[in-house]
Amino acid sequence: MTSERTAEDLYAKGFCAGMVILFVLMHVAFHPTYIQYFPEFLDFTWTHHIHGALMAAWMMVLIVQPYLIYNKKYKAHRLIGKLSYVIAPLVLISMFMITRVSYLKTVGNMPFEEVAAIQALNFVTPLNFILFYSLAIINKRDVYSHKRYMIATAFTISPAILSRLLYYIFGDIEHYAFFIAEYLGLGVIILLLANDLIKKANPVPYIVVAVALCINISTIHSRKTEEWQSVVRFVGDAFF
Repeated sequence: MTSERTAEDLYAKGFCAGMVILFVLMHVAFHPTYIQYFPEFLDFTWTHHIHGALMAAWMMVLIVQPYLIYNKKYKAHRLIGKLSYVIAPLVLISMFMITRVSYLKTVGNMPFEEVAAIQALNFVTPLNFILFYSLAIINKRDVYSHKRYMIATAFTISPAILSRLLYYIFGDIEHYAFFIAEYLGLGVIILLLANDLIKKANPVPYIVVAVALCINISTIHSRKTEEWQSVVRFVGDAFF
């Protein structure tokens, strides 16, 4: 029992440390295209500001929650969990709104094939976020599954950060930066799944996450197909 508790403590500490690093990298990644324009922020809208603030807030949730668990502050952990009932839907709405801004900015100004290709990076991510969060809440009494689905929400944020870092380091590498970031996230999930299998733990949570990430990656691969263009055109006409 003690060894299991020690393993859980290390798991919480490791994830917390990883999210702190990702939080720092987020500021580095978005400095050239957003943060450096403080305080004027010319050509940016409130949609950009609200989206950025909410994504940062969600990352803070992912940092604080394992920290509270590690320090056995369960009451505070539950309180922030209840606050997430408000934060998570707002994050989802902000993802939708920033996708709408991106779509309206490009449609009509470039070939629709390119518009659809850009939205391949945006359309599935909000769906994965709400899927992982919903499963985390549904399984909130199952600590094992709850924790894994909450961890998975970080993998809907990390590709946007890592792909920008790759772009700044290696220059214009087109969609390769996004592929590398997405496959890296999938690789981490597969390693976590393998760890659960080795320990003979329930593999379902990370299998669900891996499948969802694979769907996201397949969407990027099919970004220039006529089928995907039809999907983007339908969503754009119906919701944007």
